[in-house]
Formats: sequence, structure tokens, C-alpha cells
Amino acid sequence: MAEKVNKSKKTEDRRKFEGPDGKEGFYVVIPTAEDIRGADWNYSKIYTKCLVEGITTAAEMMDILMRRGVVGPEFEQRQRELNDELAKKVIELQDSKDIDAKQLLAIEVANLREELFNWNQRLNGPMSNTCEQIADDARLEYITSKIIEHEDGTKIWETYEDFLREKNQALAIRSRFEVMLYLQGLESDFLEQTPEAVALREVESEIRQKALESLAELDRESKEADEPVDEPRAADKKPAKKKSPRKRKSSKK
Repeated sequence: MAEKVNKSKKTEDRRKFEGPDGKEGFYVVIPTAEDIRGADWNYSKIYTKCLVEGITTAAEMMDILMRRGVVGPEFEQRQRELNDELAKKVIELQDSKDIDAKQLLAIEVANLREELFNWNQRLNGPMSNTCEQIADDARLEYITSKIIEHEDGTKIWETYEDFLREKNQALAIRSRFEVMLYLQGLESDFLEQTPEAVALREVESEIRQKALESLAELDRESKEADEPVDEPRAADKKPAKKKSPRKRKSSKK
């Protein structure tokens, strides 16, 4: 009995995700205190190395972007406008009941979200090349190398160096992405739970249902048209009335 309880508890402490091939399952487990200390130590080493190599810090990069006019009041104003427009369209989408209007609004929300992402890349792109971000990526990789397991509980990578030498880059990238979502408290399918994604699934389901109903109706009408018409029986046929011969008028001579 104790063995079952321990096994159940172990399953609850892990989060499953599918590998890049969609066949094999892997698990994200809770990092230990030692894992976290090792990740922080790796952050510090990479940060120091970046400084020595002359890579800019986040503060220095922000100063450069502001001097060049990449970010500033105009950037922030457009960012607020896109955020407000996105929030407005999301509310309209959630309140919409008409299937056609819902489909159009879902597409508008998706386009606005992409436009906001691209606009933010004016800032996020350059900032991803700073000492802080490079070191943070290294910390995430270190944690990933420590908390990904097979179903039986064995580690995929014994050391951080094994992770860096991984030839299956699709697995390494997928594992890193899943760990990032896990640490941020997001589910693996969070992209599928956005308002526009949910609305498009509802629209697709309703269209499919209507199509099935139309096909069923056409099939019923086709069967009715193919049914033979019953001929009346001979006994039921009414005899045709015989016409009485007309009398000829006698002509007087």
C-alpha cells in the first residue's frame, strides 16, 4: 500500500510533456535546492564572462536604444495603443454570440497579438543580447539539464555538459521550453487557451456540426427520392365510364 502512495505522490510532483517525435513522454520535476544553487552559480559565471568579453549590460543597451530613438515616448505610446486595442477586441470576442462575427474577431485578435509581439521585438530583440539575458539563458539550460526525466524516473542528462553536448537539439529545445513554462507557472498548452484559439475551435466545431446536419438532410432527401411509387392495384382501379353513343338526327326528306 505504501508503495502505491509513493508512486502516486511521485506522479503528482512531475509534469508530463511529449517529445518532439510525439511518441515518447518526458517529465519535468521540481528542482532541488542544489539544482537552484548550481543554476545561480552558472548565471554568475556566464554573466562575468560576458562582461569580460565586452557584451553590454541591460542598462547600457537601454541607453543606446533611447539615444538612437528605437525606444522612447513614441514607442511606449504605440505599445499602449496596441495593448488597449487588443484588450478591447478580446472583450468583444468573448461577448460575441454570432459565429461569423466570432470568427472575424478571433482573426483580428490573433493579428493584433502578432503585431504587438513584433512591436515589442524592437526592445526585446536587442535586450536578448545583453549580459543579463545571456546569463539567464544559461541558468535555464542548467536547470533543464537537472529536472527532465524519463517515465521510470531516470535522468535524461547526467550533467550540464551532457545537455550541452546533446545531438538531438529538437529534444533539448523542447525540454528547455517546457521548463521555462513550468517555472513561470504556465501550462504546456497555454497557447491553445488564448481567447482567439478557443473561439476558433468553437467556430470550427459549430461549422462541422452544421455540415454534418446538412449532409444528413441531403441523404434523407436522396433516399426519399429513390423510393418507388406504389402502383394502384387492379381491384382499386375504377372502371372507366363508357361513353353512350350519340343519337343521329333523322333528316327529313
